Amino acid sequence: MPIDLDLRKSSQEQLGPEIYRVILKDDDDEVEIGSISVQHSAGAAYYWKWAIDTVIPMRGHQTQGRGGDRADCMRKFREAWARFAADEANLTMFLAEKRRARRAR
Repeated sequence: MPIDLDLRKSSQEQLGPEIYRVILKDDDDEVEIGSISVQHSAGAAYYWKWAIDTVIPMRGHQTQGRGGDRADCMRKFREAWARFAADEANLTMFLAEKRRARRAR
């Protein structure tokens, strides 16, 4: 089954112009599951970073990394998400926690 992920520009534009949330489209619902953004380091250098939101313990899974550009980060994010979501129990717990947190806001 293909994973339906999309990018959405972050509403927190004040934090930087290149910040995106990764959205999982699941059963007519959209759940934010991670981020892709440009990070700045010393000396005005920058790099692209991706990260899966860690709302449940995710031992044994890579939850963040760097990429050459936004597309490379999305590819790496998809690969990491596919490995994580291959375990249906992980996916069920993750989505339940994200939805619980959303209702609590």
